[in-house]
Amino acid sequence: MANCKNCAAPLAANTNICEYCGTRNDVDLQNARFYNVSQDSEKSCPCCDSPLQTVCVEIGRQFYIDRCPDCFGLFFAPDELEALLDCSVTHVYNVNLQLLDNINDERYQKETKVQYVKCPVCHILMNRVNFAYRSGVVVDKCREHGVWLNSGELIHLLEWKKAGGQQRINP
Repeated sequence: MANCKNCAAPLAANTNICEYCGTRNDVDLQNARFYNVSQDSEKSCPCCDSPLQTVCVEIGRQFYIDRCPDCFGLFFAPDELEALLDCSVTHVYNVNLQLLDNINDERYQKETKVQYVKCPVCHILMNRVNFAYRSGVVVDKCREHGVWLNSGELIHLLEWKKAGGQQRINP
């Protein structure tokens, strides 16, 4: 569970706004060792229409990710999300079923309205797909240009992978 960068209160799953002090938190990049905003991107956020920023994240290698400064959504080029997950979480040999259930129960958003968003590059509606078929995170995917994650979804995927989610064999 992440904590607020301002008051250190625990943040509820799938939110970037602290219930106690109202601060917006960049939950997904909060624990990245090295990252900086390198420049403004020519793309705009598919959720709130703000100009995206290009963020350089260094985890084993450099990743350039487009991020919304308002809603903290992230746009990854094709295959970059998988590469970032592989660099961030290594040597997972066991599946912790109880932890996987807890992660998915805590983060399941049954009240969330389904919303299709447009690709920041081509402006065509993206497909909604469950990442890795069983992660519980529905990402917005453009076949040509990449994947959009809402704030908090990267943390969900990291926790899921650490608990052995990609190692789990379908029944």
